[in-house]
Amino acid sequence: MTKLRVGTRGSDLALWQTGWVSDRLRSAHPDLEIERIIIKTHGDLAIDQRFDADWPAGGFVGAIEQQLAANRIDFAVHSYKDMQTATTPGLTIAAVPGREVVYDVLVTRGPTDLDNLPAGFRIGTSSPRRAAQFRRAAKVEIVEIRGNVPTRVAKLDKDNLDGVVLAGAGLKRLGIDPPYRIELPTDRFVPSPAQGALAIQTRENDQAAEIIGVLDEADARREVEAERAFLRAVNAGCHTPVGALASLDGTTIALHGQLFSDDGLRVAETIEKGDDPHSVGSRLARRLLSELGMCPSP
Repeated sequence: MTKLRVGTRGSDLALWQTGWVSDRLRSAHPDLEIERIIIKTHGDLAIDQRFDADWPAGGFVGAIEQQLAANRIDFAVHSYKDMQTATTPGLTIAAVPGREVVYDVLVTRGPTDLDNLPAGFRIGTSSPRRAAQFRRAAKVEIVEIRGNVPTRVAKLDKDNLDGVVLAGAGLKRLGIDPPYRIELPTDRFVPSPAQGALAIQTRENDQAAEIIGVLDEADARREVEAERAFLRAVNAGCHTPVGALASLDGTTIALHGQLFSDDGLRVAETIEKGDDPHSVGSRLARRLLSELGMCPSP
């Protein structure tokens, strides 16, 4: 019998994702025992802090990575989009499982026409990217909200909002199907880099990495690597309005990037193609940064 300890946040979505990964690992390794350990991160504790320049890199994963590096857990399950772009020394992403839906969803109080949102339509989101995308589309009012997926859905009525924006993957994984919802077209509302993807993290050269590698899905990893290479090259963090979505056609990667100025008033976007995810992401970043007159990362 092999036993592994998995670290996770305690939100409904984090626990669902960890359970999903654990079930598949047990199916692949019938003699595997998994102990779940819940870890509070900065994001769980600083519930009123805005996603701005003061938000720490890895705010939703750092505390878990510390436990992993200290050998108090053997692997961690993260929402990949929560991870900082810099690699943590001594740790590795052992698997990127098959990806869930990538689009965002606008959950509303009643029937809504996305192309004819009324002026002053109140949308709840803490994401600068989502705020910039909706301000580009209509004269909406953005209301900052925080919380897990069920909490944000509940704020629709509690905070008298007209809509809230959430990742479709989170709604689908939790089985939440609001009566009024619009799946936002990804060509206009480009999602967060790595949205819908999971990152299973272990220590480098650890037995757990070999065990977990069975869940790695090559296409999902290539897509995410391209999106995060773009994110890294623009030196973006949680407070940067930026979206990226990769698609594969054989070995060719088509990466759609959308980069807003810091104030969200200007946007540059295009599609870059190539076979290497890292070079595709870097080239796309240079093009969009140049268009906005912004400096690339060192």
